[in-house]
Amino acid sequence: MLTASMSNQDWVLLRRYDDGLNAQIALDFLRDHGVPVALRGNSGVTAVLNRFDTVLDVRLVVRERDLARALETLHALESPGVIETPEEAGPSSGHPYRDARALAQEPMPRYRRAAFALALMLPIGAGHFYAGESAAGGLFAVAIAAASVTAVAGHTTQPIVAAFFVVACDAIGSLGAVARHNASKPAPRGAQLLRSAAGVALAVALSFVVG
Repeated sequence: MLTASMSNQDWVLLRRYDDGLNAQIALDFLRDHGVPVALRGNSGVTAVLNRFDTVLDVRLVVRERDLARALETLHALESPGVIETPEEAGPSSGHPYRDARALAQEPMPRYRRAAFALALMLPIGAGHFYAGESAAGGLFAVAIAAASVTAVAGHTTQPIVAAFFVVACDAIGSLGAVARHNASKPAPRGAQLLRSAAGVALAVALSFVVG
């Protein structure tokens, strides 16, 4: 059933599912192509926990004005040979839809605020680890650990100041790392190590200036 009214509002039923995963794939595909869509029914964690005594009734609903476009987009997802990438489709193609399998292989987007916050809350190179640049994150983590050990062993606060600046370098540098991740252009390992090493050297120099 494709077009039954859901309420006295202008939402209409697009498709029913008894599988939450298939519903989520369709939801993501429609949203990726600019179709406003929502989930209704007993989907989510509650349905999963009660899998053996609950009948899954997952419904995709759209605004009535978007129904025709939603049906066309959903048909592209479900019809073999219809889905094309934008490069394959070309300007004259009638089906400029992105392959759902290709979408599933794309890296999940990262967020700059999250990277910055993680770098400050978890001073172990977490900003760069979150952004997918593990080589840089690892070097920052080693530098912070080394500074902490030196401070304890030497009974001095200067290494702690250096560690603080290393954390700041991780936080600030993670903003660019997130942008590279989202553009699917992560920095090569060598470039990561070079940037992070420069950040550590700057942090040490600043600790001497401040100290």
